[in-house]
Amino acid sequence: MVDLTVRNKSAEILSNANNPELEMDFRATCLMIQLDTSLYDPPLMQTCQDYLNACQHGASLYSIRGDSKRTYLYIYNTETETQKVLNLQTPQPLDWFTCITQLPNGKLFCFGNCSHSGYTVLIDKNGEVEVLPSGTPCSCIYLKSSVYLFGGYSNKGLFTLSSRFDLGRNRWIQLTPIPQPDYECHSLMFNRNILISGRYSRNLLLYSVDIDSFSAIPYEFGERKRKILINLERSYLIECDEGGIYESEIGSYINWRQIGKAAIYCIARQVYCSYNKEFIHIGIEGSDYFKFDLNERKLIALKKYKMLFKSK
Repeated sequence: MVDLTVRNKSAEILSNANNPELEMDFRATCLMIQLDTSLYDPPLMQTCQDYLNACQHGASLYSIRGDSKRTYLYIYNTETETQKVLNLQTPQPLDWFTCITQLPNGKLFCFGNCSHSGYTVLIDKNGEVEVLPSGTPCSCIYLKSSVYLFGGYSNKGLFTLSSRFDLGRNRWIQLTPIPQPDYECHSLMFNRNILISGRYSRNLLLYSVDIDSFSAIPYEFGERKRKILINLERSYLIECDEGGIYESEIGSYINWRQIGKAAIYCIARQVYCSYNKEFIHIGIEGSDYFKFDLNERKLIALKKYKMLFKSK
């Protein structure tokens, strides 16, 4: 077992390597970023994040990006349509395969990393790092004082492990394995349940938090399609490989109707969304931003931002 010494108070609840419940394929490897929540709108009741390391806090969309030498936190304000970039200065950079979610106390929970060498890292906000030979989950989401993690990939391939980190009790709890080993997952929450989509799954998976079980919901998009789910009064789905935008009544995830198309096919590895009651904001590869007007049913191109580094 690698000894993860607590480097910073903000990372304390996640640096718990002496706990035997951490003996699993991936360990507590995360980056905690303290936000000044007074600068932002109150967080939405529904969070939106996906396997491509992005999450929403108020009007801002956060995304972690990295290359072989650097790690950056991109902050895109969907109201002012401006972008800010923070250099995290980490000796071992976070790769593109990292999941992130928001916590209600104004922190971001960033978990795992996957590279060709299959390592993960623990980073505090001062950039101090421990490297672990491990894999990473693909979807993490906060619900009911815990962060839930589903699906994932390591240098040994896909895994079915599901787990949650109890923030109050400071420990890991292993859950029922996900029925379909998958990566490129995306999840959202509603009514104390978690809905999960995956690239290789024929069904949507509905996870019940109360009874720790999965049920399958068939839908028409099939396998090998990357899908991002969004939850408002209705449910929306972005089918990334062909750019389709679909709508379904909330609570009914079987019948979908197409309401628009992102003319730029979303085949880039980095596709992420935020939303409010009028627009779905879509980011592509950290540089191109669009918004889909839910009333006018049309896609609007926003300001383009130059990448600080090339994608792998």
